[in-house]
Amino acid sequence: MLLSRRLKLFPRAISEELRGWKWDEPPIYPSSNTLLNVSDLTNGFCETQRFIYLKHKGYKPEIKAKIGNTIHQTYVYAIETIKRLIYENENIDGSKLKTLMGDEFYNLLRIIEEGNIAKVLWDHITNIYSAELDKMRGKLFLAKDSLVASVIPFYVEFPIDGSLIGLQHAIRADAFIPTIPLIAEMKTGGYKKVHELALVAYAMAYESQFEIPIDFGYLCYVNVDVNRVFNNCRIIPLSDSLRTEFLEIRDRAIESIDKDLDPGLPKKCDSECPFLKICKGS
Repeated sequence: MLLSRRLKLFPRAISEELRGWKWDEPPIYPSSNTLLNVSDLTNGFCETQRFIYLKHKGYKPEIKAKIGNTIHQTYVYAIETIKRLIYENENIDGSKLKTLMGDEFYNLLRIIEEGNIAKVLWDHITNIYSAELDKMRGKLFLAKDSLVASVIPFYVEFPIDGSLIGLQHAIRADAFIPTIPLIAEMKTGGYKKVHELALVAYAMAYESQFEIPIDFGYLCYVNVDVNRVFNNCRIIPLSDSLRTEFLEIRDRAIESIDKDLDPGLPKKCDSECPFLKICKGS
C-alpha cells in the first residue's frame, strides 16, 4: 500500500507519557468524570471553548444545513453500500457494481438535502472502487470477506471508547485503516490546525482502549462542485506537541464545565458557529 510506504519516511518519536495507554497517570489522566465529545473540542468554532460551556449549560445550538454533512453522509453510505453489494452478489465485477450503485443512489436521496453534490461524489466513489474491484478480482481468487477488505481496506465511522482519557464512551473516527494502523478524518472547506487535534484525540483514545500505538493521522479535505470532486489529503504526525495541545484544551473545557466558569468570548467569532446568536446577544 502506497500510504504505508510513505509513512516509513516519517520519524516516529512520541514520548511514552503521552501515549493513550498512560491514561491513569498525568498528564493524560482526566481531572474529573466529565466526558467530552471530540467534535465539540475540535470544531474550530471558538478559541475560548465557550461552545462547549454553553452546550453543557443546556443551550441549544442553531442547526444549520451544511454541505459538509451531505458530503460526509454520502461518503459513509456509499462505502457501506459497496461493501454490502459485494457481499450480496456472486461474481460481481466493476461494471455490475456501477449499475447497482446507480440504483442505490435513490435510497440516499431520502436522507440528504444537497442531491446534486451527493450525486457527483457518489459517482466519484463508485468509479474508484469499481476499478479497485476489477483489479482485485483479476489478481487472485478471494473469499468475499477478503475481497471486501482488499477493495476497501478501512472501516467508516469506527467506534472507540474514549472514556479513559476524558472523552465520551462512543466516539467515532471518520475512518480507520487497521493494517497500518491509521486514523483518518474527512473535512470540507480549507485547512484548520484544530482538525489535527481531532486526529490526536481519536488516536489517544484508541491507544487507551487497545494499547496499540497510533503514530500518524490522515487528514482529508473533500470539496465538491457541480461536476468534480477535489481531494487534498495529508499525513499528520501525531507528535508530542499536538498531544500536549489537545490535553490542554481538554483540561480547560473540563474546568469550565465542572467549576461553572464562563470562558468568555473569543477575539473573533466564527460566522458558522451554532451559538453565534446566543453569544452576540449576551
